[in-house]
This record gives sequence, C-alpha cells and structure tokens, in this order.
Amino acid sequence: APEPAAMRAVLLSALFASVAAFAPPTALVPRVVDAPLTKALVLRGGGVISKETFATTLVVSNGLFGLQFLLIPKFFISQFFEKELDAFHLFFARFIGVLILGQCALLKVCPSETTFLPALITQIAVGIMGPLKAQLTLDPKMPIHLFPVITVFVCAGLGLLAF
Repeated sequence: APEPAAMRAVLLSALFASVAAFAPPTALVPRVVDAPLTKALVLRGGGVISKETFATTLVVSNGLFGLQFLLIPKFFISQFFEKELDAFHLFFARFIGVLILGQCALLKVCPSETTFLPALITQIAVGIMGPLKAQLTLDPKMPIHLFPVITVFVCAGLGLLAF
C-alpha cells in the first residue's frame, strides 16, 4: 500500500497540473489592467466611499446625538455648556431629537441614491448652524465641545468623498 503522504503529494501535483492545463493561456489574452482604485470608483459610481457607507455613518453618528437630545437633554446639553435649561429649551431639545431620529430612519429605509444629496447638504448646514456656530458664539465647554464640531464635519467630509 502506498504511503499516505506520497499519495497526497501525487494528488496535489495532479490537481495543480490540471488547473494549469485548463487555465486560459496568458500570452494570447491581452490584459488591460486598471488601477484597483479606478475600478472600485467605477463600480461605486465615482465616490471613494459608497453612498451607503455615508448614509450608515450618518445613521450611527446622528442617531446617537438624536437619542441624547430626546432621552437625556439636560445631561447632554450640560456636557457642552454652562447653562441651566428651562422647560422651553428642553422642549426644543426633545423636538430636535425626534427630527434627527426621523432623518436617520429615512436614511435607513430610502435608497441612498435618493437621499445622498439632501443628506450631504443637510449635514453641511447642520455643521455650520449647529456645532460651529455654537463654538464661535456660545462659549461652550472646552475641549469637549470640539467632539460634535469634528464629528459633524468628518461626516460631511465622508459625504464629499462619496460624490
């Protein structure tokens, strides 16, 4: 009886030989090689990241902010500002939380091709009118308030990369 190791070697050699025999001859087939990034961009429709990745990033990032506005507005706002909140501001914080979570739900259920441009424009506008304006005009707690400023603009930057 043949040795198992020798039998294994013969079978592997036969397998490799048959694969090579059935492979198309590379000398006769012209090869056009695109850069891997170019191929990926063409497949995705042009962006460095996909529109789906941008939408998912917004759902996670903005969803976390929305949940905090809705569920723990006093704590959330006190992290960033030295202000006491009244019922009026708590009402608006919770209302904003609902709006943010509504946008996240739409981003999750609607096609990313449909939601991409409005989501990108909204993200840039929110960044300017929200954290950046607060940073420049409302004397937030530092350095913690840099987190929402950076987060909003990193997400907007991802959107630009998905263009």
